[in-house]
Amino acid sequence: MGKPKANLLTKLLISYFLVLLFPIAMILFYYYPYSADVVKEKELDWNAHITEQFMTSMDTFTRYVYNLPYELVQNREFRMYKAEESDYQRVLIANEMKKYNATDAFIYNTLLYVKNIGYLFSKTGSAYSVQDLAIPGVGFYYEDWPHEEMVDTLNTLNQPIVRPVENVIIPGHNRLRLLTFLQPLPVGGSNSPGAVLIMVREDTILRMMRSVSEIYTGDFFIFDNEGRPLVASNKKIYEASDDMSALVKGMGADPGATSGIERINGISYLVSTSVSDKNGWKYVSLIPVSESLQGLRTIQWNTALLVGLVLLLEVIVVYISIRKNYHPIKRLVDVAVSLFEPQQRRPMNEIDTIRYTLNELSAANSRLDERVKGTLPIMRDNILFGLVVGQYGTWEAFAQEADKVGVAFDGSQPGSETKPQGSPFHDPPSPIDPAQEAPPAAVPVDPAQEASSPAASVLETMQGGDPALPGGTVLTVAVLACESEEEFNTAADFCRQSEDRWPDGVNGYFCRSVYHHEIVLICAHPPSFPLQAFLTQLQEELVGAEGTRVMIGIGRPGDYRCPRAAQTSYLQALRTVEHVRVRETAPVLTFDEIGATHSGAVSYVAEMLQSLELSILKNEPEMVAGLTERLIGYIRSDGMPPHMIRSVYLNTVTVIINGLQRFRREDQTLLRLTDAAFKPRYTMEQMIGIIRESSLKLCEFIRDTVPAARTATREEILAVIDEKGLDPSCSLQLMADHFGMSVSNFSHHFKKTMGQNFKEYIERLRIQTSIQLLRETDETLESIAQKSGYTNTSSFIRAFKKIMGTTPGQYRNTHKDA
Repeated sequence: MGKPKANLLTKLLISYFLVLLFPIAMILFYYYPYSADVVKEKELDWNAHITEQFMTSMDTFTRYVYNLPYELVQNREFRMYKAEESDYQRVLIANEMKKYNATDAFIYNTLLYVKNIGYLFSKTGSAYSVQDLAIPGVGFYYEDWPHEEMVDTLNTLNQPIVRPVENVIIPGHNRLRLLTFLQPLPVGGSNSPGAVLIMVREDTILRMMRSVSEIYTGDFFIFDNEGRPLVASNKKIYEASDDMSALVKGMGADPGATSGIERINGISYLVSTSVSDKNGWKYVSLIPVSESLQGLRTIQWNTALLVGLVLLLEVIVVYISIRKNYHPIKRLVDVAVSLFEPQQRRPMNEIDTIRYTLNELSAANSRLDERVKGTLPIMRDNILFGLVVGQYGTWEAFAQEADKVGVAFDGSQPGSETKPQGSPFHDPPSPIDPAQEAPPAAVPVDPAQEASSPAASVLETMQGGDPALPGGTVLTVAVLACESEEEFNTAADFCRQSEDRWPDGVNGYFCRSVYHHEIVLICAHPPSFPLQAFLTQLQEELVGAEGTRVMIGIGRPGDYRCPRAAQTSYLQALRTVEHVRVRETAPVLTFDEIGATHSGAVSYVAEMLQSLELSILKNEPEMVAGLTERLIGYIRSDGMPPHMIRSVYLNTVTVIINGLQRFRREDQTLLRLTDAAFKPRYTMEQMIGIIRESSLKLCEFIRDTVPAARTATREEILAVIDEKGLDPSCSLQLMADHFGMSVSNFSHHFKKTMGQNFKEYIERLRIQTSIQLLRETDETLESIAQKSGYTNTSSFIRAFKKIMGTTPGQYRNTHKDA
């Protein structure tokens, strides 16, 4: 009896063991490793994409930095070989540098070094001698770059140099961290006449890095082609050990991206590296192994351990249950369930417990998958925006990236085979069997809504006729601009939902620009397609349905066969939408409708700005107000292109705010005004309002600060003239300062009191004194000129002849003859 019972016990134990072993084996040997690999692969792909996007942005901006010396050399106004001979040439160079006072927010400052005079000219119009760079607060003082070494480098520079980010004390004693590019002027061979220093702020690079992705939380590093660190968002990681240096050395010089998991300073990181094919710079992105990945592995190991313990206890319980007729299995399952899930769930048996565990692991994997998919819209926008900024030289390069995010300019599904010639359009379907051509999927629309849609009639017109073949297709880019963040988000969602409304033969995509409150439309369409009418209807729908006002600028259509056509059309669209914003014209405008713009008189504006600065220094509020109104009138003039309007506005506001800082340096109102004045998006009337308000406040400060001018009697004026009239330094400015009056007020008061202007009176006083000396003494003309208040004999002779009609020598001879 004992042997059959033992055999039965063994069979039951084996059956229980096999039932539990199958799901355990599936979990341990398939699901756990596979889920971890999938999560790891997606995280690495996302990190590599972020690294490549940032590298592309940096290559775009540094391309302008490396081209700037060629632009300066091609400017014929820079006659550097004449700068040593003439002060006028140096003033001309300083004024020309102001034209490069940037619309490009990437560059902080540019200094043109002219070797033969030892001066550096800033794009703000300032000039510094090489000695100024050795004085903190006067010039640009590099704390870690000895002055003698800097001067020697500038004089012997024959190839580009990039200095890593370092501390620089700028004029005004503020300290900034700057990345410095040094480039020789590309003329003269080894004897270049000068060099260019281009400075980029570290925080500008870091902000651009963070703008690539809003959810990116890692650390970024940039190294040059020799492995030297240029920019680091976290220097402690690089300096703590040699792990980072070894990683950079192992990258090599071949362009391309790699990714993997590395241990640096004892911490595991998701590492993505990329080498630029433009300048050989090496980009490294480090993201600590995410908590989600660590949590997933913790769940895996804990679950495996728990299942193993359950299996062991199950075998023991079954053995005891059969031998002792004891059934504690249900009680054991209840205890396991209470440990493994919240108390409010219903009790589960061992099979339900395993099912629950698998469901929880699947849910965790799904959440991670959704997180990765959340970056797809950002990737889509980055790829489309890369097309309009000229990132893709061929359609094949664009299609490789675009297929991953569902973008195709032929209306087909992404992933289909493209034409080998580089066209983004596939061959049209064969007309032999029309039944084989499946109609495009349509979004169900309520007939009543369709009839009431403002764009229904336009769409009917657009859809009439045969679609254009690819050979007759053009590529057009439009820019939609909004005033606020709320309007921008509303318009972006509305435009994205409108992408399925394009008629046959037309294909377009909306994407968010890297600039605030701008949406970019890239549209491939036949030349006869009325894109402006469609966008006008879209704008009316936004205003009517959403209450959102957008400004739309449309570039010229370009040949679809060249992706660069999108870049040209985009630049034209940007210029057009800026014209709409500044001039407040029709909300939808094409590039051809803005007309040819006339170049403004730059020298005239520069003279007015110099006069405005001088008036502020002389504390003349009436002159400040008058010059401000003249500048406002210049801004209002017809034919002024928007970029010139903004340039005049920025320079005028800069001069006025610098004047305000002389009186109220720590005033909070002034700080708020400064912050508001330099925001990038303003209409013409808003610009004029800011200029006028700032000017009025400056005039109030001048009037409140400068003591009220007092009147001067005739006797007081004559007493001062008797004392100082024969002094060569006696001038209208000196007299005005003596009586506490402005120059213009004293000049007017003097003429009213004395009956003639100040210059004529002093001139006659000095000539009368010289006449007396000529008659009564035998002193030389040089001595008489000095005693009469003249600095040199030629000025004395010229003034004497102008008043007396003869020279001093002839007058003396006539007097002696008499």
